[in-house]
Amino acid sequence: MKMLKRITPLLLVLTLGLSSYAEDTPMEKEMSAMNKAYKALKKSVEDPAKKDENLKLIADIKKTTETSSKMEPKTTADQPAAGKAAYLEKYKAQMDAFAKEVSALEAAVTAGNTAAAKASFDKLNDLKKKGHEDFKKD
Repeated sequence: MKMLKRITPLLLVLTLGLSSYAEDTPMEKEMSAMNKAYKALKKSVEDPAKKDENLKLIADIKKTTETSSKMEPKTTADQPAAGKAAYLEKYKAQMDAFAKEVSALEAAVTAGNTAAAKASFDKLNDLKKKGHEDFKKD
């Protein structure tokens, strides 16, 4: 009986901890894939020798951006009914701005312009931060 009293809290903690992994939405999975490519690109965006690798990473970011822009953020459910349309419109506008900057980054990398690629990547970083502030739950 004493053993059961000791094990029960441990099992509860483990169960609650694992349940958070099961809650990933399709959008969170897309964003996670985007973030993986984004982090890899951050390390190599200024390296002209990695042009082909960078273009592949940018293609991955483009794909996940396109897919994610068609989804609704998890926080949409928290919005009042009257404000949902405006909230989704704002989300779509920010995703469109992000997609446009990804295309600018792709053009800079394709042209071999590392200064423009770095500047574009920095803009993407700012857009990413703004988007997470506006649409991501903590």
